[in-house]
Amino acid sequence: MAPANALGRILIVDDDENIAELLKVNFGSEGYEVGVESVALDVDVARLTDTDLVIADAMKQDYNGLDLLRDIKDNPPTAHVSVLIYSSYRSERMVVDALDEGADDYIQKPFSLWELLARVKSVLRRRRAPAARQIRTISFRNLTIDPDSRTAKIDDVPLMLSKTEFAILLILVRNVDSFVSRIEIHRQVWSDSTTAGINERVVDTNISRLRKKLGEIGNCIVNRPGMGYMFAR
Repeated sequence: MAPANALGRILIVDDDENIAELLKVNFGSEGYEVGVESVALDVDVARLTDTDLVIADAMKQDYNGLDLLRDIKDNPPTAHVSVLIYSSYRSERMVVDALDEGADDYIQKPFSLWELLARVKSVLRRRRAPAARQIRTISFRNLTIDPDSRTAKIDDVPLMLSKTEFAILLILVRNVDSFVSRIEIHRQVWSDSTTAGINERVVDTNISRLRKKLGEIGNCIVNRPGMGYMFAR
C-alpha cells in the first residue's frame, strides 16, 4: 500500500533509463510513490491492485506497453487501474488502439514534463471523486451506480468496469430514454485527450465491452445512426 501521505502509487514502465529516472524523481518530489520497470513483461499484473496509475511506453519490445495495457484491463482485479500510454511513434492508429483498449490518456513523445504531470493529475482526479461530494446512487432496473465511489452493481454483485466503461455507463444512466451522440460521449470521456474528435469509433468499442459486462441489462443500450446511444426503459 502507498504511504498515508502519498498522493498515490504510480508505476512507470519504460526501457529508457534516463526518462524513467527523470519521471521517478519528479513524480516523487510531487508526493507520489513511484516504482519503475524497464521490461513490460516483468510487470506482475496480479500485484497492481493497489496501484493508482501505470504510465507505460509503447516501447519496441515483443511485449510492450500496449500489451501490458490489455492485460491490466482484461484482468478483473486490475481493470480499475488507470493507464496512461506515451510513445515516440507518430501514428494516429496507435493512439486509437490505445484508447480502444481502455487507456485513460495518450501523450506523444517528446513531451513537456509539466504537461505529463498535469495529465496524470487529471487522470487521478477522474479516478477519485472528491470526498466532500454527497451524491445519491443511481438505479436502472437491477443496476445500481454510486458515482461517488465509482462502483456499479447488478443485484448487489460488483461489476469489474474500467474507468472508461464506468464513465460511459454513468453518462447513459443519467440520460435514460434520451440519445447521447457518439461525439458528445467522446468529448466527455476523453475530454483531456489531444485525440478528442479524431475518431469516435473508440466509443463503439467501449460500449460493446460494456454491454457484455452488463449481461441482460446491456440489451437496454440501444443505438441509432445519427443519434447515438441511450439506455431504453
